[in-house]
Amino acid sequence: MTLFQDHEDSELVDLLIQGDKKAFETIYVRYASDLYRFARKNIPLKEDCEEMIQDVFESLWIRHENLKVESLRHYLLTSIRYRIIRYFYAKGVRKRYAENYKLFAAYYHTMDDLIKSPGESLQEKLIKSLAGLPERCQTAIKLRLMENLSNDEIANQMNITKKTVEFYISRALNHLRHSAKEIYK
Repeated sequence: MTLFQDHEDSELVDLLIQGDKKAFETIYVRYASDLYRFARKNIPLKEDCEEMIQDVFESLWIRHENLKVESLRHYLLTSIRYRIIRYFYAKGVRKRYAENYKLFAAYYHTMDDLIKSPGESLQEKLIKSLAGLPERCQTAIKLRLMENLSNDEIANQMNITKKTVEFYISRALNHLRHSAKEIYK
């Protein structure tokens, strides 16, 4: 392992581009702990930090033949920064979906009680509230709520991407959340 320990980063990068595994191992030993400490300052879970470090080095190895790096340290720190940003973005997305799911579950579980109450049924109120959304958005949420289709099934039926379905449903649930007072009158 001490074979490349005294080499400069630029020499290690040149060897890495040629596919030298010992150079890669030297880079890993030299920078893994620094990257871990940097990630750990931002991410509370040890396992998530370790996974990010592995992802950075896996990406480095996959791209080693086409690597164009002036500063190896800067390249690796930038890579871990982007992993951290994606981590927080994904965490935010999961949180929004959890909130939307809770809202959906609340509507779903109270539907029976409201349908039995005099006046307009909950389903009629929901449909009326959704009328303010674009047609494709209405279609997606109706397929989800009325026909209980998965996002993949809705995407196939509407001939759109799953991500677009997720956007439509999220938009509709946000709309329902904001119009909840009108629905529960």
